[in-house]
Amino acid sequence: MAKPKKIVGINPKQSFHENARILLPQKVAEVYSWEQFIHDPEKRDELHNMRISVKRLRYTMEFFSVNYDTPSKYEEWTGFIDTIIELQDLLGDIHDNDVVLETLTEYKNNHPSTDIVGIETLITRTCEKRNADYESFLKRWEHLTKTGFKRKLLDIIAS
Repeated sequence: MAKPKKIVGINPKQSFHENARILLPQKVAEVYSWEQFIHDPEKRDELHNMRISVKRLRYTMEFFSVNYDTPSKYEEWTGFIDTIIELQDLLGDIHDNDVVLETLTEYKNNHPSTDIVGIETLITRTCEKRNADYESFLKRWEHLTKTGFKRKLLDIIAS
């Protein structure tokens, strides 16, 4: 599991809102540091680390939500959180499939051939599910990229 990046610039003498403006962009940058790996479905560890970074961003956004609960910002802010939750879920589904595949493959390699047909069927189905989940994630990520999600998120954080 990836360790969180060190946060710089937080000052307890500054306002809660000012510290949110310092911390949240760093959490966004941590998520996007994994973007270079998303077009390779075999980058299992990197996709898992991205999920962890997305989860950290989500919880940090929820923690600082009070800063964005004005009538003009609340709906947009909660929409960003919902999108982050969606990404976390998609990446979590991919990781769950990876864990199942690892377990099934290990079982297949350590048990008699009488069980192999059923295990191979499970492996095939899990691979298909993983591929579908990966494609769903990639499609969603690419849509967010095209619609300027990162820029819009950073804009509201800075407001």
